[in-house]
Amino acid sequence: MAHAATLKVFETLRQEFDEKKATKIAEALELSAESSEDKFVTKEFLKAELAEAKTEIIKWMFIFWAGHTLTVVGIVIAIIKYLK
Repeated sequence: MAHAATLKVFETLRQEFDEKKATKIAEALELSAESSEDKFVTKEFLKAELAEAKTEIIKWMFIFWAGHTLTVVGIVIAIIKYLK
């Protein structure tokens, strides 16, 4: 978290708590934000995730339709052999 944001958090907390408690809470929030900085989502990350999802969807659609097509062809062949 940027220091300006930490200062704003501290000023807001100081209105409710004494200075010592407000300082400790602001420091804890800053440490928490610093440890989670790598978890922010970027456009590149979203694009990569969407591309991966699209690939998976296309793969499973192909498997689904190929399986159904083979099933229908098998049933038609069975019916034709049965009627002969």
